[in-house]
Amino acid sequence: MVSRLELVLKELNENGNFRASLFSTSTGLVLASQKAEVVDDRVVAAMSSLLSDAAYKASEEMNLSVLSSIKIKYIGDYIVCRNIIMPDKKTQFILAVLSNSPESSEIEAYYDQLLDWAVDNATPDLEKLSSI
Repeated sequence: MVSRLELVLKELNENGNFRASLFSTSTGLVLASQKAEVVDDRVVAAMSSLLSDAAYKASEEMNLSVLSSIKIKYIGDYIVCRNIIMPDKKTQFILAVLSNSPESSEIEAYYDQLLDWAVDNATPDLEKLSSI
């Protein structure tokens, strides 16, 4: 199962030219990752978990809808964390991606499409993991 998740991430990185991508639990446990050697996937997973938790708490405090994704743009870098909520509504996973900042809104939209594709292709395996 994990190898299939890694294949999804490998294709995601190749198509998006991402430095790193990973699937993790909401608590920051890495399930699968594809990354450049200089990237520590455990740090990415931990920070993604922290960002997701903060955004979730903000949505509760401000009575906002369910969290879908978080995007943080730096001068030259870009982080996207996509929440993946399982049908039981209790289990959630995170897809995190690190890349260079998108050069245009079209490229950013393309990144969103790639993440949609990755979530769609990983969800069956994540559902199996959530039932363990």
